[in-house]
Amino acid sequence: MKKIYSLFAAVICISSLNAQTLTQANNAPIVGDVFQTVDCNSVGINPGGVGAGQTWNYSTMTILTNTVTNTGVTVASTGSASTYPSASVSIQSGTANAFYSSTASSLKYWGGDVKVGGQNVVMGYSAPAYYAAYSMSLGSSTNSAVSGTLTSVAGPGTFAGTNTVTGAGTGTLMLPGGYNFNAVLKVTTNTALSFTTGLGNGTYTQNKYDYYSSLSKYPLLTIKNETISSLAGTTTETVVTVNNNYKALGITESNISLTNVSVYPNPAKDNINLNFTNENAENASYQIINVIGQNVRLQNIPSTKGETTYNVNLNGIESGIYFIKLTVGNKSSVNKITVQ
Repeated sequence: MKKIYSLFAAVICISSLNAQTLTQANNAPIVGDVFQTVDCNSVGINPGGVGAGQTWNYSTMTILTNTVTNTGVTVASTGSASTYPSASVSIQSGTANAFYSSTASSLKYWGGDVKVGGQNVVMGYSAPAYYAAYSMSLGSSTNSAVSGTLTSVAGPGTFAGTNTVTGAGTGTLMLPGGYNFNAVLKVTTNTALSFTTGLGNGTYTQNKYDYYSSLSKYPLLTIKNETISSLAGTTTETVVTVNNNYKALGITESNISLTNVSVYPNPAKDNINLNFTNENAENASYQIINVIGQNVRLQNIPSTKGETTYNVNLNGIESGIYFIKLTVGNKSSVNKITVQ
């Protein structure tokens, strides 16, 4: 039986995108998700403006080599089911776990393994942080009072505070290599905690900025600014990561949007047709990309001058929602397709 993937809420067309809206279907982590993030040089990086019509230009940002694979796994498989009884999924990054649960109206964070001031800390939320109140779009916001226990090098302790998530901006995100994304939603998560341990009291704040596109379930870019104050002093840190699949999803500055593209039938079962015009018999290809940004197929299309109808065999493509990216010469288009 074919696996049914999560559905996206918006119909995608690169030349005319609606602003991204976060829902459980296109945002909440589920068991089986796999995506990669890559660390970036954080020097000089700031989260940019808020409101509609923004341009967030990170085209000159330096991408480093440290790549982390993040996998959605069952809570039972982490060995921490008794510690996080309300969680339904963990995003596992190496040996670290982050625990979540979701409904059609919310995404809750229950804690997990985090680094605070360079130290490993295990946090367990008894009152969870609401990371989203669906549906989220520009101007939507949710607040939650949080509390729980922690374990660190300072021993066991407790924490309490607030968590606020806001749809803060929409606009264009520019990433290195000239890859641009339209109709991006910027979501800010502001966390302010006070904690008590055997070595004294302290405070922790994190301001996180996630940039979402309808072309990827997980953020294209994340910027985190963290500050911890305790008896040991005050430490600040900025961490920047980029989605490792962004080049497969983006349209480059040198690419002009390919127009007059038809994709049919849609939904499709065994085959789907790409109808387009190749005016100069240029090199052509297509990519099929799943909802978490993974490239599941890349094939060339025979170059024929004029109108072309190319039949794509969907054998081996599981049921679900995908994006098909057609490239002809230096022009590209992306369309959403449903495989039954």
